[in-house]
Amino acid sequence: MKKRILRNSSIKNISRFVSLKTDSIHTVESDLEFDACFHFEFSHQITNFEAQPLGFEYYFEGKKRRYTPDFLVTYNDTYQPFYEIKPKCIAETEEFKETFSVKREQALSMGNDLKVLTQDDIQIYPLLDNLKIIHRYACDDRLNSLQHQILSLLRKYGELRIEQIVKYSSVHSSRSLPALYDLIARQLLTIDMHQPIDWQTPIWSS
Repeated sequence: MKKRILRNSSIKNISRFVSLKTDSIHTVESDLEFDACFHFEFSHQITNFEAQPLGFEYYFEGKKRRYTPDFLVTYNDTYQPFYEIKPKCIAETEEFKETFSVKREQALSMGNDLKVLTQDDIQIYPLLDNLKIIHRYACDDRLNSLQHQILSLLRKYGELRIEQIVKYSSVHSSRSLPALYDLIARQLLTIDMHQPIDWQTPIWSS
């Protein structure tokens, strides 16, 4: 079975997610799939993910059908499930459940599980907003002198608030905040991603 290629159309919202983790650009066909990429990108348990992976064939109602999962995800322990991304209103219909069950059975026979994610699993706030912030500033360049200075501050004090780091770094926040967010994206520094990011947000070394 050939790999499916997504193309722009009047009925699909094609987006492209730039991933440093996989060193590639993932093309997806919905806002919900795009949002899922942020979770895959920054999950400590995930080593790789692929949008629109090579699909498979299955039989339903006596007919051979083709199916391409939305994602293939690889975890640290080599567990490698497929994921289908669907709005909750669709995932809860009997029609979806019936066909999904057949697809999952076929996937399991191939050695891969098949799971479904809805907006309840993906659009979690403020977590998703925070993931989007650090993704915006993530880069794969070498650490600069400002970032080494920030890391030294955290080693010295253990934990600091964002406003303290900006103050101690002695540069404008337009420089210190991008450097700081990139360090969080690299998982060299840690914050509570389930709390809104503001000047009082505590940060500590990973």
